[in-house]
Amino acid sequence: MPTHTPTDPNPSIGGLYVKTGEKQLAFPLKHTEVEAKIAGNLSRVEVTQTFENPFTEALEAIYVFPLPDEAAVDNMEIKIGDRVIKGNIKKREEAQAIYEQAKRQGRTAGLLEQERDNIFTQSLANIQPGEQIDVTIRYTDSLKFAGGDYEFVFPMVVGPRFIPGIPIDSSGDTDLVPDASRITPPIIPPATRSGHDIGVTVEIDGGLPISDIRSTSHQLRIEHEGQIVRVKLGNEDTIPNKDLILRYRVACDRTSATILTQSDERGGHFAIYFIPALAYRANEIVPKDVVFLMDTSGSQQGDPLRKCQELMRRFINGLNPDDTFTIIDFSDITTQLSGKPLPNTPENRTKAIDYINRLQANGGTYLLNGIRAVLNFPEAVEGRLRSIVLLTDGYIGNENEILAEVQEHLKPGNRLYSFGVGSSTNRFLLNRIAEIGRGTSRIIRHDEPTEQVANEFFRQINNPVLTNIQINWNGTGEIPVTYPSIAPDLFAEQPLVLFGRKQDRIAGDLHITGIAAGGYRYEQTFNLNFEETGNPAIAQLWGRMRIKDLMNQMFRYETKGIVEAVTETGLTYQLLSQYTAFVAVSDEVRVDPEGNSISMAVPIEMAEGVSYEGIYGGNIPAAPAPQAMMRSAVADVNYVMEERARGITLSSSKVAKSGFSSNLFGGKVNDSEIDCLMEAESFVQTPGTNNHPLQVVSATGLDGAAIGNLTQHLQRLHLPSGLSGEIVFELIIKKGRVRQVLLDENATTIGEKKVIEMIKKSLLTWQVPQSASHKHASNTVSLMLRVQS
Repeated sequence: MPTHTPTDPNPSIGGLYVKTGEKQLAFPLKHTEVEAKIAGNLSRVEVTQTFENPFTEALEAIYVFPLPDEAAVDNMEIKIGDRVIKGNIKKREEAQAIYEQAKRQGRTAGLLEQERDNIFTQSLANIQPGEQIDVTIRYTDSLKFAGGDYEFVFPMVVGPRFIPGIPIDSSGDTDLVPDASRITPPIIPPATRSGHDIGVTVEIDGGLPISDIRSTSHQLRIEHEGQIVRVKLGNEDTIPNKDLILRYRVACDRTSATILTQSDERGGHFAIYFIPALAYRANEIVPKDVVFLMDTSGSQQGDPLRKCQELMRRFINGLNPDDTFTIIDFSDITTQLSGKPLPNTPENRTKAIDYINRLQANGGTYLLNGIRAVLNFPEAVEGRLRSIVLLTDGYIGNENEILAEVQEHLKPGNRLYSFGVGSSTNRFLLNRIAEIGRGTSRIIRHDEPTEQVANEFFRQINNPVLTNIQINWNGTGEIPVTYPSIAPDLFAEQPLVLFGRKQDRIAGDLHITGIAAGGYRYEQTFNLNFEETGNPAIAQLWGRMRIKDLMNQMFRYETKGIVEAVTETGLTYQLLSQYTAFVAVSDEVRVDPEGNSISMAVPIEMAEGVSYEGIYGGNIPAAPAPQAMMRSAVADVNYVMEERARGITLSSSKVAKSGFSSNLFGGKVNDSEIDCLMEAESFVQTPGTNNHPLQVVSATGLDGAAIGNLTQHLQRLHLPSGLSGEIVFELIIKKGRVRQVLLDENATTIGEKKVIEMIKKSLLTWQVPQSASHKHASNTVSLMLRVQS
């Protein structure tokens, strides 16, 4: 079927729309309806997306949207007229192949994929002109509980992502973010509406009277029916451009321990929610050394930066007398208030607040530079607890690179706390970086008062935590598998939530111990009995937590064994993951396979409070689409490399004078990007053959010419000395690109992560010869490399 994407003077909306009014455009996505039911600690959510083809040709609509980062997505279906077609969970590559084949055959098909824990893609092929199709997605989630409040969050829009790295091609993908084009949907221009709106209904059954229902983000309509409360969006607040944040309290002094179980042929599953009573005295507060890390990139321009500054002033003035502190801010460059921790004196507080007030927001979100600066900051003196406090919107595409850096280099005893500032922050990054950093995360809207947020933070950070938590099984049979696999430290007013599975379903006791403030021993025992069928959501959440735990082991690169484990878990528990996908296909051919069709990415709203100018520089009327921005980046890189080949070393000012622009968030190429190129170039040398320390031993799936081409490409790498052994990868090649690089950890004899990661990045940038790539099918290559440096 011939497919085309028409062009238009405004590339930010994919060049395709129907104008219905002076400021409103008609796109395929018409409406999203959300229905959530909350019982106790759990929510079951149904999301229905209504697509309609406003064009005169058959349409493929591709929509990038968010969901909660720990949602267990286990159901998808499409509805055409009165007919419902249930989606089936498949391996992702298999689901993609089924979808593409159905599209070519003229069948209507839906494909639901996960790009990040909180970013998803819905593709819908062969929508007839004028036809309406509903896509329904269902998921289970566990509510957040802190300080007496339950919190239900539904994200509505994917915020713009800063994409660092060296471009692979003109798609927008880079060696650091090889799927950038899949997480950067086009943005609707300012002062323009898409016609897409959203409705939300949340039904809460708390088991007890519910009070203090409120939202910091939306206008609400609240209805009571006994102990059931229904909450709906106000009619004036239906633009999907900000996260819905709903908080409420249940009528009791404190949440008691809750045990939920479920049993089926997969085993006995359980969830435990409990809050230990942690009493503390002021003289037990340990002096802190606090390093504040502030995002001052372009996406923070306007209200977000002002909110960060306001919050920082409260943080500085809320420190204890014996605390020390400093401030590091990052964008294109990283600067700091001082090179060592400052005593908490009136003079230093004044100096810090003056520094905060002078900060401006512009440039790219080079979070890695800021993270490295704070992790390399001089160590805190003995007896002080180093606390790192990150303030950012999290709008980056290279999350795994950041998480790997924290995971590998955060010193024992240090804590990393994250504050997401904005209406639609990257909760996946903010939540995960705090978990890995053994701290807490908190989201504050750009228009939310800061006093309570700051006070709650200091109450948490000052209070002793429950540490050294141990989980022991007292009973017969196998030991339950629990997640998190390593129990985190526990902060005051924040519950510990454990998900577990005992495959043999034999009852027994789970004994939990820990060390509380002042060295006191804490212990509690929970009886587990799997006789009843129980709540099926518990099994799904255990599966989701297992996937999360496995994915946390692959921040640097993917490994074959863990990818297989994630895939197996997704298929067993019918869960969406980065390696499984839902696909639904109509039985009948519904459009002419030989006729013309249109394929378009559905444009989305800009997140509320985010500055177009801060993201796109001065190009507000027609902000460049990610593809166009990345073409500029390709030109930048090629220009720099060509000049260096001639022996000319470029600074950022020289590049700027040449008229080349940055790859995202406006502005010119900066020193950080030049440094990135220099770092990449330091690994490049003139290709050799037999005497090169990196040799291709075998490449099953490639012909001789492709092997020679790959060998020449890899021999540009300059490896560190002292390495000896073999590295085995599995490559997935499709459409002229290496789409996935999996390390075979069992066959690999070299353990240096940085070297493996370096080779992985090089493989992602390999321009695959036509003989090694198929137009529709994937080609799997088993690659063995020998290193002798």
